[in-house]
Amino acid sequence: INQGLEVLREPLQRALDYEDLFIIARRDVLTGLANRRVFEECIGRMMDNSKRHNHPLTLVCMDLDRFKQINDNLGHAEGDRVLKKVAVTFKNMVRCSDMLVRMGGDEFFLVLPETNLESAKVLAERLCKAIDNLAIYSAPNQKLGVSIGLSQWQPGMTLDQWVQGTDELLYQAKGNGRSRVCM
Repeated sequence: INQGLEVLREPLQRALDYEDLFIIARRDVLTGLANRRVFEECIGRMMDNSKRHNHPLTLVCMDLDRFKQINDNLGHAEGDRVLKKVAVTFKNMVRCSDMLVRMGGDEFFLVLPETNLESAKVLAERLCKAIDNLAIYSAPNQKLGVSIGLSQWQPGMTLDQWVQGTDELLYQAKGNGRSRVCM
């Protein structure tokens, strides 16, 4: 029996190592959220399901306001702590069927299946308030916030068009004074 186990030990260990690598490749190292790769793997299927079942699908693009000042004024270690805290805040407010992704830096995407714009707006405004309530400051009168753009996918719209349009709404939110939702 011991010889049989010894023969199996190496292939089993390789399989476990591969599984670990697979999980690591799909998670943002800092926050533990899904990463861009997961978004790119899953979004097409989500769009197909939305079209097939005629259910709404809404994209929420979020970018932290004044995050650069946290890194500049308080250091990157504090910036990392803030990103972790923001990620936990977001994660605690979304459904398990939603796809919450750290796209990179201080940018997050949230894909809301079976959610129309009005329902998404209610959630997005709650997310803004939750980040505001964290009361994180990079300097006096420099409070961390989140600007949010959101739009509902429409059949015939490419992924690039959808993401670009939602991103433009995000920058409109920033331009309109930050810590707000534009749709």
